[in-house]
Amino acid sequence: MTFNEIKKEIQLEIKTNKKVRSIWYWGLFSMTAVFVLKWIRARHMNLSGVQDFLQGTLPNFFAATGICASLFIFYKLIFFTDTSFTKKLAFSTLFTFFGLAAWEVIQYYMGSPMDIYDILMTISGCVMTAGFIMIVHSDRLQQNR
Repeated sequence: MTFNEIKKEIQLEIKTNKKVRSIWYWGLFSMTAVFVLKWIRARHMNLSGVQDFLQGTLPNFFAATGICASLFIFYKLIFFTDTSFTKKLAFSTLFTFFGLAAWEVIQYYMGSPMDIYDILMTISGCVMTAGFIMIVHSDRLQQNR
């Protein structure tokens, strides 16, 4: 299949399959949240300690949820082949975690402090998205048993 054929197939699947659509909306909401949080951060508002902490760590959480969901849905478009549910879920979760963790290390070597809370939020975002995808596809998991 060509890139455009796969793209059209995925677009149709998002429109017609409620499970895929819910994961797509999850990813879309997450990526929108990243941009909103970055926009708020650029305003340099005086926030409480908790709000400031969340403003610094939530972008990692939502980036993890958004990237993980996107990789799961667009796996076939990236690799031009489809694979099992379990392999797609494992790839999207692990790639997201290691990619965002590597970004934290890169930032450290660029002079930014290493923030363990960003990595913890990345882990929680990956785990939450993997759990959400498993819940959405729970009937598929029960059939495989």
